[in-house]
Amino acid sequence: MAFCPCLALAQDATLQARADVSAAGVAANDQAPAQGAQNAVSETVKKFNIGVLGGVAVDPEMITLGAFGTFSPIFSKDVAFRPGLYLSFGEVTTEFGIDLDFTYTVDSTATTNWRPYVGGGFNFALSHQGFSAPADSESSDGSTDGSTSNDRFDFGDTNFDTGFNFIVGARRPSGVFFEMKATAYGVANVKLLAGFKF
Repeated sequence: MAFCPCLALAQDATLQARADVSAAGVAANDQAPAQGAQNAVSETVKKFNIGVLGGVAVDPEMITLGAFGTFSPIFSKDVAFRPGLYLSFGEVTTEFGIDLDFTYTVDSTATTNWRPYVGGGFNFALSHQGFSAPADSESSDGSTDGSTSNDRFDFGDTNFDTGFNFIVGARRPSGVFFEMKATAYGVANVKLLAGFKF
């Protein structure tokens, strides 16, 4: 080895290359379960066209957050079934609902990337209306003990309502959309929403 240092260097390089390949194989084996889970989630999101939305409701005043899936084509390439879940909360009203909406994308001959759509569907909602202001507890002699009650989710006052949604909106091919959704009957309100379909 002393007379041929290049042989010693070649042997060290070979051992280092084998160690690098072995380490890469171990790292790949360690990442296989996580990569499999990530691929499964990606395939599910693509298959069901999952998206998220958020916005405000103006009557009653609430903030709305939700998720939905899109199934299309239904009878036509422009018709889609869009079921979704949402949670709305405000100072007076809290609501959890399910929307079963159909949308129809209007073919636009304009050169814009925004495609208008209209739709409608059924709405099923659990809603609670009440003030969350604390109330003093009164004893039988009329005096107050200073304790307060502040229970926002009093299910004794929860109502189950059904309604019908009317939808007008516009979307881009990238998945971004803006819409106005008005619910008749049930918990009647108007929502201004923005969302993104993955």
